[in-house]
Amino acid sequence: MSGIVGFLGNRSAVPILLDCLDTLDYRGYDSAGIAVSDTQHIEIRKTVGRVKDLRTHLLREPVKQGTLGIGHTRWATHGTPSVTNSHPLTGCDHRFTVVHNGIIENYPQVRRMLAKEGHIFKTETDTEVIPHLLEEYDTGDLETTVQKVLPMLKGSFALAIMSEAQPDMIVAVSQDNPLVLGLGRREAFLASDIPALLPYTRQIYPIKNGEIATLTPGKVTLKQMDGTVVEPAYSLADETVYDMLQHDYEHYMLKEIFDQPKALEDTLANRLTPDGVQLPELEKVWMAEALQTLRRIDIVASGTSNHAGIIGKKALEKVLGLPVEVSYSSEFIHEHARLDEKALVILLSQSGETADTLSALREAKKWGCPTLAITNTAGSTISRKADCTLLTKAGPELAVASTKAYTSQIAALMLLSLWMAQELETGDEEQREKLLMALNRLPRDVDSTLVMTHDAIDQFAQLIDDQEHLFLIGRGLDYVLALEGALKIQEVAYIHADAYAAGEMKHGTMALITPGVPVIALATQQRVFDKTISNIKEVKARDAFVVGITRVGDDLLAEEVDEVMYIPDTHPLLMPILAAIPLQLLAYYSGKVRGHAVDRPRNLAKSLTVE
Repeated sequence: MSGIVGFLGNRSAVPILLDCLDTLDYRGYDSAGIAVSDTQHIEIRKTVGRVKDLRTHLLREPVKQGTLGIGHTRWATHGTPSVTNSHPLTGCDHRFTVVHNGIIENYPQVRRMLAKEGHIFKTETDTEVIPHLLEEYDTGDLETTVQKVLPMLKGSFALAIMSEAQPDMIVAVSQDNPLVLGLGRREAFLASDIPALLPYTRQIYPIKNGEIATLTPGKVTLKQMDGTVVEPAYSLADETVYDMLQHDYEHYMLKEIFDQPKALEDTLANRLTPDGVQLPELEKVWMAEALQTLRRIDIVASGTSNHAGIIGKKALEKVLGLPVEVSYSSEFIHEHARLDEKALVILLSQSGETADTLSALREAKKWGCPTLAITNTAGSTISRKADCTLLTKAGPELAVASTKAYTSQIAALMLLSLWMAQELETGDEEQREKLLMALNRLPRDVDSTLVMTHDAIDQFAQLIDDQEHLFLIGRGLDYVLALEGALKIQEVAYIHADAYAAGEMKHGTMALITPGVPVIALATQQRVFDKTISNIKEVKARDAFVVGITRVGDDLLAEEVDEVMYIPDTHPLLMPILAAIPLQLLAYYSGKVRGHAVDRPRNLAKSLTVE
């Protein structure tokens, strides 16, 4: 869960490396560093903190204006955040310089072996074994030395390596961990994510497992482990630099919350037709005959994506009548029901690089399951390895807390549900028509929700500034939404927020309700509205401060709560999208009023590429 960048060209590497690292800051912000070569000597600078701290450090201790270099922004896994543990790392004699994302699973054994050979280790990281191994097995040529050492490493990793003996060269490797090669005019770039490259090139190639990229002046070569030359098929990145700009918003998170009408519009565009739903990316893979053989569906995801998956489960079950299970990616690989070619596995990942979800994908393929990826990142590992991919088209999401990617995932799952029902000619046609109509209105409804709730949420965030505990309650889909709201508030505002099924409060949790404790009561599902009102009364009887969120027209709730926020009415399956808006805004403003770095919450990173 770190970010790697690299550059080789005819201009100064330092500003390019720093700008690319700024874009990758969401992948890790415990420390940052660069190594720059003037083709004669490699200089390293690194510091604890974010990329802006590295910029300040470079003002005090500048490096030579070299034209090639590598950089790293770290989310600490092995070893505390410190200058010593920061990348780039070297070995005993500084012969090799390495930046690394991922995990070397067998590093304890390798470290013991190298220590017996006299190597002295200075860090707590798993990465440090790599430069020591390169020293131990140095052939005199960087590329062949890397080829020799790679089979000794087990795990998931992306590497960029430089050598004092060949300071005009960068060697890059990707093994179950993303690293993208970019090609410019007489320039070459490396980055963990495509957005970091977009200001400089749109011609990109994701390095595949078992491939070694060698960057030298005027030339980029790609080889397999056995030395066979590979001709990279560069593609044109379809994201724009404009989407990555913060514009007039104070934080990326706020911008991305307000991006949601457009993100949803783009996700739905050309997929909703007067006759239903068309998903050509799936039609190429599955025909109605193949869908007829399905007997179960498993949705696998982590964090926020898991919550989107639970909402997708409700939609798929409702329109298809098939059993659907939702699993955390980290649990699925160890515990799952019987899998075979009749079980569809749907994998949700904003980045398309989530390590646990990739492991789940490999597990599904081992059992012969058809696999479908729903991701926001074209060309990501999950999108390349799944049988087919449904892109959410939310645009780059740079804040760590997911907002527009989450609501776009739900929209994509609704499209998938409708498309499968359409292909199988199953379900209630009238209900499908109602959901289609609501999907067509969805971007406008989200825009209205932003207008209706923005100012009220800002005020509520001020009210709970001194609170350390908060509860969210709801029934059915509202309970799933409560789980997502609690997660957002925890990760951005650092408030202990717990979500509970409203009907279960009296079975133990009511003991935690004390006078004045804030409770957010979600009451958007008409089918369980009366039951939810009863549960709210139980909470109010214990003097909780209750804020209700409900649909326009449900005036009964206002009589039972201290404050009420209204959102537009829509199809019950889409209410979790609209009702997510005020919860996202609450997390944002609560974090802001407390002075937190809302885009970069402590201890968290955006793209989780270690298990």
